[in-house]
Amino acid sequence: MVMKAAVLRKWIPAVLAPAVVVAVVAGVSISATAQVKLEPKTPQQLVEMIAESSVTDFSGEARATLDLGIPQIPSLGDSGLMPPPGAEPLSDPSAAPATGTQTDTELLKVLSSLSGTHEARIYADGPEKSRIQVMDGMGEENFIRNGSTLWKYDSEENTAVHSTLPEHSGEKPARNAAVPTSPGEMADKFLQTMGQDTEITVQDSTRVAGRDAYTLELVPRSGDSLIAKVSIGVDAATGAPLEVVVDAVGQQEPAITTGFTSFTPEAPDAEVFEFTPPEGASVSEYDFPQQSLGLHNGSKETTEHTKNAMMPEENIVGSGWESIVVLPAKDVPEDLSGDGLLGQLATPVEGGKLLHTSLLNVLITPDGRMILGSVSAARLQAAANE
Repeated sequence: MVMKAAVLRKWIPAVLAPAVVVAVVAGVSISATAQVKLEPKTPQQLVEMIAESSVTDFSGEARATLDLGIPQIPSLGDSGLMPPPGAEPLSDPSAAPATGTQTDTELLKVLSSLSGTHEARIYADGPEKSRIQVMDGMGEENFIRNGSTLWKYDSEENTAVHSTLPEHSGEKPARNAAVPTSPGEMADKFLQTMGQDTEITVQDSTRVAGRDAYTLELVPRSGDSLIAKVSIGVDAATGAPLEVVVDAVGQQEPAITTGFTSFTPEAPDAEVFEFTPPEGASVSEYDFPQQSLGLHNGSKETTEHTKNAMMPEENIVGSGWESIVVLPAKDVPEDLSGDGLLGQLATPVEGGKLLHTSLLNVLITPDGRMILGSVSAARLQAAANE
């Protein structure tokens, strides 16, 4: 079976929801020692403040620190996947020898990116102009959108990928009646949904990126969740989320700290979004799949295709913090379910092999299924037997 590059990326956000989903959407570190005095707000008022925030033009520097307890990553040695005697673990996934499969190389890159500290500069001017500059050592990756034009540029490799968003004649996805239409309605919906299995409070005010901020704290009411709490730093002046910190059960340091270290709620210079590949750069074209943009013509067939591609409900067990994805054997690449890299990182447990991180457990069953969730191993094993 050929490895689909999006397999893990597709499901990990589902099982870590809402914690990692919040972090990704906020795109944003809380300074617990720098407290300030702000007007008191209830959780509902703060959620409503976030919903009413109209910040679409901004620039800033951001930092993400990840400590997910990833198992030690072996190198792809000459004898298949096992490292040669005395070999050190692979620190640079791109240097993996050709003896490893493409799946293993991709998995190495994913796992390596889920540790350490990553820094970026972020610029936005409305919904159609944005630029993210990710710094990695001496190299830099740029992701740029300017209207319908997209660029991805890797300075270390001197490669650029160009794409044009397809025309959709002003069409918009059909509105879901369940989607709240006002900030107040959104706040009520959020608190009703989260409040069933979450304790939601507003903690001491603080400073984030040099700005006064409120701290909204979410604590799961679950004995099986790997997530201890999620803290969201909210800009007191604009309501924009500035930082997300995710704490894991039994881990002293946060598993995820992602946020702005500087933040300016003003439109950047227009030239920031202009890009021309440097001389000598290797440039390629990419055709953007329309269905991946969430654009459709309103037909029943297209709507169902988009819905099923996003989240097949039959693969989801539980809800909220205890969501579990059960991936059938036919959808799991053989490289992952066999004796490949994932098999080496996993440890034998009752009912299969377990890959454990501080925020995610992955169980590979003898019949080839992959069961993953931000819950205890016991919950995954129970789901495997249902």
